[in-house]
Amino acid sequence: MHQRFITLLLVITVLGAVYAPAIAAETLRVGEMFEIDSLDPAQGGTFVKEKALIAETLVEPDPDFTLVPGLAESWTMVSDTVWEFRLRKGVCFHNGAALTARMAADSITRALTINPAIAGITRIKDVAATGEQTLQIRTDGRFMALPAALVYADLAIVHPESETNDQGIIIHPIGTGPYQLVAWKRAEQTVRLTRNETYWGPKPKIARIEFRAIPDPATRSLAIQKGSIDLVPDAPYGDLELLRKKGLSVTIANAARVYQISFGSLTGTPFADVRVRRALSLAINREDIVRYVLFGMGKPAAGPYEKNMIFANKDLNAPVFDPEKANALLTEAGWVDADKRGVRRKDGRPLALTLYTHPQRPGQKPMAMAIVQQWMAVGVKADVRVMNWSAIGMEMKPGDARLGANATAMIPDPDYYLRRLYARTSPDNQWGYVNQTVEDLLSQGIREKDPARRLETYKKIQALVVEDQPLIHVSYYGVNIITSPKVNGFVFNPVCHDYMLNTQMTLEK
Repeated sequence: MHQRFITLLLVITVLGAVYAPAIAAETLRVGEMFEIDSLDPAQGGTFVKEKALIAETLVEPDPDFTLVPGLAESWTMVSDTVWEFRLRKGVCFHNGAALTARMAADSITRALTINPAIAGITRIKDVAATGEQTLQIRTDGRFMALPAALVYADLAIVHPESETNDQGIIIHPIGTGPYQLVAWKRAEQTVRLTRNETYWGPKPKIARIEFRAIPDPATRSLAIQKGSIDLVPDAPYGDLELLRKKGLSVTIANAARVYQISFGSLTGTPFADVRVRRALSLAINREDIVRYVLFGMGKPAAGPYEKNMIFANKDLNAPVFDPEKANALLTEAGWVDADKRGVRRKDGRPLALTLYTHPQRPGQKPMAMAIVQQWMAVGVKADVRVMNWSAIGMEMKPGDARLGANATAMIPDPDYYLRRLYARTSPDNQWGYVNQTVEDLLSQGIREKDPARRLETYKKIQALVVEDQPLIHVSYYGVNIITSPKVNGFVFNPVCHDYMLNTQMTLEK
């Protein structure tokens, strides 16, 4: 008996040795660029929907930013303020429950309650199930962008029995997506997923995914070089050639995102004068920044949208580096270097500021350093400070500025970015930009039913705000995705916030 036990134990041990590598090979290990602080779609929908693929939205975008059915197979505008959506049949949540219109309506209503900002972005007033598979959404006024607004990741649909904490925040989302949650260890910043074997769409080819938050770009690069991670976004640009030489795959693509400089306030600061804003823009050598700082990733920005995006104003061109004109504009605005010390002054006050940025995106710190050097050449004294994005808002003064990389199409409609950044009442317009013509055009664009006339309206807005320069667009965002040799089938999707996994990816065993 004892001998038989020993023999059985040896067999189990050998089998474990044989099969353990195969099991490990079926886990895709991803180095996430941001801390994983929430799995509630209403607060962290980008991770839950686009990266972890746990939950889905009623409407989805194609890579060209046109709309396609998601959990809703069709939609109709019933009146100026009411839209009807018919749900896809045969969709089940991870717990086996069938998706119904009531569940979808409750999920959207909950998201609006948990995150009131969603209502401002989507203009949803209320949602109601009108049948087993149909629901109606009522908007605050005519809102032609509603179907596009339902792409917004924070509106991803979850089952009402998703586990919550004491504050009512979801900690274990039950979605309909191709992967379902196994465990989230917040202290360790890891998330483990397994394939949804009953997924309604194309079945995932990779059995398991594990995310580990690695906010520092250099650490992400080292992790994939060591082989402890299979996929990372945005490695330091200077590492890309080394990563290629090590046999790693480097995907470079353009995302719907733009590097931009926003000001603390356009009131009571030097930035109140459009000549100062234009001078700061003309003093930036965008071509050199893209070529030497970003290692060729991205393109000089003419406005918020790249020309290959369907709602871009293709007549706009990136400002040409012109320090001579920048100097003339600053002098015209009354900022002069009378004592020849290299810093312009007006009424005894130096033209000086701090340019804030955050560290997670590898291009931002070196870009900020280059920009302040170029500003110094025209007599503007600037320092760079790097800190977490949330901390910048508490530290930044009205006379300072920040460099960020803003997503322009999280809702694939021009109203999303233009209203958020330029509407007088938008909470994101923290610098206080006001242009009544822009306001009128925004109101016109959101009500216009004719797609061609609507697009022309938003093109006019783009031209106006580029002229006013209430913020400065520097360059379009080039993203890199590094994958190990065993990862196959990764295709970059430009509609993503940072990157998006897909169900047809495979792992070599």
